Amino acid sequence: MNLTVSHLDKLRLPLLHKIYKENYPSGKPKGKEEIIVIEGDKKILGAMRIKTYEECHFLTGMMIIKERRGESLGSQLLFKLNEFLSLEHCYCFCEPQLSEFYLKNDFIHIDKKNIPHVLKSKHDRYTNTGKELDILLYKKTNN
Repeated sequence: MNLTVSHLDKLRLPLLHKIYKENYPSGKPKGKEEIIVIEGDKKILGAMRIKTYEECHFLTGMMIIKERRGESLGSQLLFKLNEFLSLEHCYCFCEPQLSEFYLKNDFIHIDKKNIPHVLKSKHDRYTNTGKELDILLYKKTNN
């Protein structure tokens, strides 16, 4: 199967909403985010959502459809991340059990004191509810 990674055509956002509802109900793709999809045979198999702030990008979420998990599609999406970034840094918050996945895909752990202010407040909002989140950083390369 030929896989492609590209920007989601905004006309397909309602379709992506349906896919999220079936595969990752807590995720909510928004039109203001940059949405990158991985597809096979013109079927969306997964997506990553990126929000851009003045000084950085923020990977707000990533989803692979249930029946295709465990096939390295998430890694294939992240392998293409560099191509879709206009700024040097892309941050990600994830549950500790997912950190290893991101670390294998060129992210590094960083301390909260080293993230931009706009992300500190977001991290505080999430963790003040008792949720534990690791902070990871991806640095764009100039290839």
